[in-house]
Amino acid sequence: MVLGHRGYRARFPENTLLAFAQALEFGADGIECDLQKSADGRYVVIHDGEVDRVSNGKGAVGTMRFEDLRRLDFGSGERIPELAELLEALPKGAYLDLELKNETLSTSDCAPVAEILAARADMAHLMISSFEPSLLYYFRKRGFVVGLLVGSELASRGALPLAALLVRLRPRYVNLPVQIKDGRGVPLARALLRLLRACGLSILLWTVNTVVEAEALGDLARIVVTDEVEKIIRFRDGA
Repeated sequence: MVLGHRGYRARFPENTLLAFAQALEFGADGIECDLQKSADGRYVVIHDGEVDRVSNGKGAVGTMRFEDLRRLDFGSGERIPELAELLEALPKGAYLDLELKNETLSTSDCAPVAEILAARADMAHLMISSFEPSLLYYFRKRGFVVGLLVGSELASRGALPLAALLVRLRPRYVNLPVQIKDGRGVPLARALLRLLRACGLSILLWTVNTVVEAEALGDLARIVVTDEVEKIIRFRDGA
């Protein structure tokens, strides 16, 4: 599957309903997006812990009330969406990879987020992912598909701690940056992905934005996340 990274990020304001709709319009199988919490406990779709980069405002998401966040322009007149709004806007069958951000979310948020998802989401087309393993255990125990995002910090701990974490968490997916090939070389990166697959894990690759990246590792991934929706879909369908 091809998922639009924060929607169709290459052409539209990221993490907005416009970007999500356009990703699907141009052929993506679904979208990847990020979840944070406002000061008054509303669950909002935004990547950064601050609004500065993506809006006409300034400040930390976790210190701002939802009504103040809602006044900001996130590009092309788009407003920050709540989780419930996103779920209502997604058509049936569209896949959602929802990344939980630990800048504003803690384990106490898992139950209310799960309740919102269970009431509105298509559970067969949903993944909960995070760099923070503690945010995933609740969802894993309740039957949600979870994906462990492996960034530089976790990778730097070495293979044994990562393997131990995978055994404890038992995620369905391991979500890896396509840049894994840059440090290790393509043959070693492919060998690592094959090993993970042999252990029963599925692979999500992010953020695959070029044909070169797609050719190097894309055939070993079940999901690729991209800013360049049309380009990667053309490659996939041609390949």
